[in-house]
Amino acid sequence: MPEHESELDAARQATSLIFGFAFSQMLGTAVRLGIPDLIGETSKTVADLAAETGTDHDALRRLLRALGQLGVVVTTGDDLVELSPLGRLFRSQAPHSLHPMAELYGDPAWWQAWGSLEASIRTGRPGFDAVFGTGFFDHLGTDPALAARFHRAMSTISEIQLPDAVRGISFTQGERLVDVGGGDGTLLAAILAAGPSLHGTVFDTEAALERAAEMLRKAGVADRADTEAGDFFATLPAGRDVYLLKNILHDWDDESCVRILRNCRTAMQPTGRVLVITALVPDWDQPTGDANLMTAFGDMEMLVMTTGRERTVGEYERLFDQAGLRLGGTVTLSTELDSHVVTALPR
Repeated sequence: MPEHESELDAARQATSLIFGFAFSQMLGTAVRLGIPDLIGETSKTVADLAAETGTDHDALRRLLRALGQLGVVVTTGDDLVELSPLGRLFRSQAPHSLHPMAELYGDPAWWQAWGSLEASIRTGRPGFDAVFGTGFFDHLGTDPALAARFHRAMSTISEIQLPDAVRGISFTQGERLVDVGGGDGTLLAAILAAGPSLHGTVFDTEAALERAAEMLRKAGVADRADTEAGDFFATLPAGRDVYLLKNILHDWDDESCVRILRNCRTAMQPTGRVLVITALVPDWDQPTGDANLMTAFGDMEMLVMTTGRERTVGEYERLFDQAGLRLGGTVTLSTELDSHVVTALPR
């Protein structure tokens, strides 16, 4: 490749890095306005979309033109707009819809917190706390709209991870599971549907469990599952065989993680186990792959939004030890998604 072409490619990549925040805002705005759903499988005029969304025709036309350059919509000379294959992913009812993710990452609370990344780097404290004066999870209790967007986005992530989790995690016949911080029950419903002898409980706050019973019913597993509201820092349903922690521990600092794990250790059967479903950060001196880009992003997000972090296997092993557990092994669910199961067993 000629040197000037290489420099142009580097410049294009640099431009994408610099303007990434703006691209996210344009997409998030379109999703919040409901544009992907309004267009659907058809085409719409800008005038119709402006009337349906209550927006300024000229400003909306400019937004749609920019989204066309991002490959989200296709525009034509007669002022018509339709969704591209990429844009169809952002319809709320699309298979594996990314609508909830775009909605969450376009929420003002999310990008305001990211705007304090420098403060997080300087202090080691969450940028979210600096902006809002309280922790992220405490704030969710006072912001129902953000809480709803957050829980929908977490459900979307669970759906993406489900096939690998169901294929990659083995259970013994008749085991009883607790999905700790299980939200709307997406993960537990899929596991129980694949394992007819299994029983389970979705454990989370009242607000997070709002849709869980319906999810379990739709999956046809309501006769083998229930929900229980509570605080995983206080106590967990006792006497079960398996305690699932999917994308939970990365939200919290080490001390908080030890409390959660210790509560699992106290509650579980003597032969029980904890399954931590998580991304894994490679050791500093180890080679990284493409999947680790999202893990690195996730680690920065934990720094900005919470007191947590993504961890190495060794760091999880140290947490287990402090909670009266030991490392039982690690299984890779997906290299593409950098998804793993780290097992903890009683010591």
